[in-house]
Amino acid sequence: MRGASSVTIIAALKEGLPKQHRSTLVRFTLFLTVLFIVYAGIFQLIMAYEGRDYSIITGFYWTLVVMSTMGFGDVVFESDLGKIFSMLVNITGLVVLIVLLPYIIIEFIYNPLAKAQKDANAPRRLAEGTKNHVIIARHDHIADALIMRLKQHHIPYALMVSDPTEAEKFSDLGFSVLVGNLSQVDFYENARIEDAALLAVNTPSDPINTSIVFSARQASEKLPIVALANREDSIDILELAGATEVLHIADLMGDALARCTSVGGSAHIMGKIDDLLIVEARVAETSLVGQTLREIDLGKKYNITVVGVWERGRFELAGPQTRISENSVLVMGVSEEQLAAYNNNFAKASPSSVSGAVVIGAGSVGIATARALRDREIPFSLLEKEENTIVEREFKENMVYGDAADIHFLKSTSFFEASSLILTTNDDDVNIYLTLYFRKLRPDVQILSRANNERTVSALHHAGADFVLSTSTMSSIALFNHLHQGQFYTMVEGLYAKKLAVPPTMIGKSLVSLQFRVLTGCSVIALEQNGSMTINPSPFEPLPADAEIVVILTPEAEERFIKHFIDVPKAEQRRTSVKAL
Repeated sequence: MRGASSVTIIAALKEGLPKQHRSTLVRFTLFLTVLFIVYAGIFQLIMAYEGRDYSIITGFYWTLVVMSTMGFGDVVFESDLGKIFSMLVNITGLVVLIVLLPYIIIEFIYNPLAKAQKDANAPRRLAEGTKNHVIIARHDHIADALIMRLKQHHIPYALMVSDPTEAEKFSDLGFSVLVGNLSQVDFYENARIEDAALLAVNTPSDPINTSIVFSARQASEKLPIVALANREDSIDILELAGATEVLHIADLMGDALARCTSVGGSAHIMGKIDDLLIVEARVAETSLVGQTLREIDLGKKYNITVVGVWERGRFELAGPQTRISENSVLVMGVSEEQLAAYNNNFAKASPSSVSGAVVIGAGSVGIATARALRDREIPFSLLEKEENTIVEREFKENMVYGDAADIHFLKSTSFFEASSLILTTNDDDVNIYLTLYFRKLRPDVQILSRANNERTVSALHHAGADFVLSTSTMSSIALFNHLHQGQFYTMVEGLYAKKLAVPPTMIGKSLVSLQFRVLTGCSVIALEQNGSMTINPSPFEPLPADAEIVVILTPEAEERFIKHFIDVPKAEQRRTSVKAL
């Protein structure tokens, strides 16, 4: 470590001090030199006045001794004039040498050299041999969620940081960082762009995103670049700049929130993977409440398998003894025919006979949600505190202006008749506040909420939200899906579906023999082979080699799945390599 430190200090010294700092040091040195010469000259004049003769060297010696407050030695004045001059020199020494000089040294020498040393330590080039890595443009909550998933799958990444001091902070926190400017083409050589798997552009400024995409595309024609657009108008511009795909965050959130909106007792689609429909069904006020899955026996009656039960932020795999409560939401993997059979027997009402949904907040996510509800022919009201003529042009019949926290205002809307309440404001604290308030007013209603940060999700569930979707999760999974590690589908926060090739450790074995659900907490709900999909495959049949499976999982279950069935062959391969060596 000492050798490395010495190298960085030498590198820092070679860089030299900034020009303005060198100028200040030169001026201070000249000032100090002139001061010494003047005081040494005055010393000789006063000594001559006292009738004594001393050399110029003695004058400098006396000036240094007095200014440094080391005390008076063998040379002292006898006259009052000399003593007054001695006090002046002594006070000047206190100010210049004890106060001003240390400040100059620290501010203009030590600090610049320390910064230069940090700059020298900051990584500016990825290690040789780095391949299939992900370059992330900026640190934010989306980057945190993406990095967590990359680490799970052992995919290398580089978080771009422009400031070396900030880079040191992120490095201390365990991030893999690279110092540079993504808007400069020559930076990408240091990032080994030709060997990268993906560039994720996620800054909050669309013009900056465009500049990054344009520079990266100049550096590499084949690099996959996925950019997040903060405004709908920026999508075309980012595509023109060279983005492989542009994701509009508001549209992602709006579609997902509308998809999760429950109207009546119908099971509705949360996700679709080829012929497989992943649906959720609220069971409140149906004949299913109070019974176990064995007693309901949906498998025998309708050939439907309940994958799990979702209750306000907590998902559990379903078993024969699972009992259905008033707040339970069944998660099922079904075909079109099976979905129709369930709805024919358990749906309470059609969308046209209920008041539908109330969307709170007419921001970008609220507008996207309203559009998605309109496309699904679900009735809705759009509540906004301040008038917005632009939004009103599109949703004139749906707009209602007022304070959602005002009970008198809510009584004048469809709030108390709605089947679902959707919170889309950009403030997580406001969403928590409204969730608590709405749950008190409507204990039976479905409440969906957006969240900016994953850390807010559990708080929203505790406040009473049935489903929560965070922009960080939606965006990070959309980015991750470009790495061909299996296709992820976000249903609600904390519950995903993943489609992937049957892992080598599972080929030729049945799910029962593998103890798949026991070890992982995941559930295989479909198997696709030769273009044909089998929904809810038999757990006793061996899994073929040329097939793909669809797995329902939570983040914790995914970690166990990777540990038991994905990382195993990698570990065996490493052991084989060691033996060969």
